Amino acid sequence: MLDSILRTTSRWPLARLHGGVRLVEPLMRSTYRRKVVEDNLRRAFPNDDTARLVREFYSGFCQASVEVVRSLGMDAAELGERVTFEGTEVLDEGNALLLMAHHGNLIWAVTALASQVEAPVAIVYKPPHAQAVREHLLAVAARFGVALVPVKDMRRELLKRRRERPVWTLVADQRPGGRDRHTVEFCGRETAFFAGPERLAKALRWPVYYLSCQRVRPGRYHCRIEKIADPPHDRRSIVEGYVANLQADIDRAPADWLWSHKRWRD
Repeated sequence: MLDSILRTTSRWPLARLHGGVRLVEPLMRSTYRRKVVEDNLRRAFPNDDTARLVREFYSGFCQASVEVVRSLGMDAAELGERVTFEGTEVLDEGNALLLMAHHGNLIWAVTALASQVEAPVAIVYKPPHAQAVREHLLAVAARFGVALVPVKDMRRELLKRRRERPVWTLVADQRPGGRDRHTVEFCGRETAFFAGPERLAKALRWPVYYLSCQRVRPGRYHCRIEKIADPPHDRRSIVEGYVANLQADIDRAPADWLWSHKRWRD
């Protein structure tokens, strides 16, 4: 049933979907991880109005969600009008590691990027549990020419695609599950980040970049490519550069990060 709903609503005008957000948002705000969102925002921005940030977070979260649904009914021209870029020329030759975050609209950013650079784009992801959502994301990625690589297949796919000189994209702001981590100050707290991107960049001897995605207004984003480091890579330089860029994005637009994620454990 969910797959049918996603296919149907992907054909609706974005203005209609954004209008529906006003109906869904109060329900999401009262039922979806409210305590996690409040606690995270209160700790990260103790001097700000937490209630306002919570409202802004759920508004942006719902907007981005329906935008991803709409993706399947869009073409590259429409997406290109809605997501603009600067600095993409550094990725044209490929063989680059691009680090992203759950800020703005991650799906729109990476799918729009594919039509902006000459090199093929691949993104490593953790498949969602819901089959309908998983299939929707695969269909969206295929529509815009992005390779969606499950994290368990990353090593094999990377070896297979080396000759393609890809832009290899990782979402690096989630809490690491194992001991392969670096601890950096982030949002006023000591925070663990994956050390994997650093190890990968060292092994491949690729330059590392950061993709910043900022919401301009509903349905419009501006993305910027920033260099983090060139090879040879110093220990911790990549994670520290990544966190500095992410922190700057969050400071500019605090509500647009994924505060519903259980990022910290006290």
